[in-house]
Amino acid sequence: MKTLALVTRLIRRIPPFEKGGRGGIFLSAQGANPPQSPFFKGGKISKFRSAAATCAIATILQTNAIHAQHVHTPPPSVAPTIGSAAVPFELKTLDGKAAGLETFRGKPLVLNFFASWCDPCREEMPQLNEMAASAAGRYHLFGVAVEDTRAAMTEFVNEAKITFPVALDPNSTVKRRYRIFGPPATFFIDSQGVIRDVVLGPLTAERAKQALKKVGASR
Repeated sequence: MKTLALVTRLIRRIPPFEKGGRGGIFLSAQGANPPQSPFFKGGKISKFRSAAATCAIATILQTNAIHAQHVHTPPPSVAPTIGSAAVPFELKTLDGKAAGLETFRGKPLVLNFFASWCDPCREEMPQLNEMAASAAGRYHLFGVAVEDTRAAMTEFVNEAKITFPVALDPNSTVKRRYRIFGPPATFFIDSQGVIRDVVLGPLTAERAKQALKKVGASR
């Protein structure tokens, strides 16, 4: 409706050619009563106005299309909290496999945000490796590398002997969606995709045990 109103205003500003004037080209309405619109004047339609209308519509539609290409869906306005649904995401692991929240649906998920340059992250990595080794199919563990490079993260994965899948977070998209201000941070998500616990900072064995119980993944 806004586009139609704008086109109408543009057309009304275009002065119609007068009959008999220079450049005046008209099509006869053959005695019919033409509809009342900006395109008609005195029972005759102006080719000039018709062409101007076509150009105006094409320009506006092209502008709208360009604008739509640059519109991005903003991140959720509310940070994910305990008891709320986990925010969906889609990433690729270091070995090129697609992985997202739906990939792990059906079993609890331990979602860890970390970085190779983060000392607390390095401190908690033995605990995460132990959790991954003892999962025994009861839950998944997935690492999201934030503000990191592929080379640095690959080196860290090999150095720390990380056994669970890790994905880079290009442009910190997932980090922003989960409102992570700095790593490490760990979200414990149940099999239905609901956040049951959140640990900000290094994860300890005792804290991990408590959180796993909340998502129904304790032994």
